[in-house]
Amino acid sequence: GTLDRYVFKEILPPFFLALLIFTFLLVLPPVMDYLENLLAKGVTWATAVRILWTLLPQALGLTIPMAVLVGILIGLGRMSGDRESVALLACGVSPYRLLRPIGVLAVLAALATAYIMTAAIPNANQTFREITFSVVSQRVETEIQPRVFYQDFPGWVLYAKEEPDPGEPGWKKLMVANTDQANQTMYFATKGRLVVDREKRSVDLVLVDGTSYRTAKPGETDTTRFLSELVLGLNPESVF
Repeated sequence: GTLDRYVFKEILPPFFLALLIFTFLLVLPPVMDYLENLLAKGVTWATAVRILWTLLPQALGLTIPMAVLVGILIGLGRMSGDRESVALLACGVSPYRLLRPIGVLAVLAALATAYIMTAAIPNANQTFREITFSVVSQRVETEIQPRVFYQDFPGWVLYAKEEPDPGEPGWKKLMVANTDQANQTMYFATKGRLVVDREKRSVDLVLVDGTSYRTAKPGETDTTRFLSELVLGLNPESVF
């Protein structure tokens, strides 16, 4: 009715304003951190915007209930301050009559929040993983060059001394270091190559014919010789 539309008119403007402000305040800090890292890693602006867009549902899951509360408080507070609630009582309208439009707004907000929490956020996370893996896999396949240290995978350092033989993938005379404090290991291999599986979103470094040196205790080193393939799993998501 007319009263319902009037109450919505009072509540919705502060609701949308609060939603905009709260979402901006929650999204801005991670956006600035991510944007700096993404651009530093050579990601294009278009891809960076797509990645940052996936952060929005996580903020909306919190800001929609907050904005509903602010909208109701401001809307009803203004009606009370202008003595409109007194006028309604004088016209024989019960204060409980105002609960109907407020209840409708609350139910709609609850449904929107439930959808965001159960569907939008998982979909956004999946999109984030797909985009970042696509970026990482393309860069890994093109940017690891002979005689250049590659350190984009946190905890790993790759160095290839020579290019592969014509028609073969990978590199020759490869050095790989795992710099994890709990498992510091050096790998020296005659050949090495990357295997990128886009369906499983995995990046594996395959080493052939080499030796690994692992620091077991201070002053002690375990040496292992391998002739067949040794597969090292790299985490592409750790790049971001």
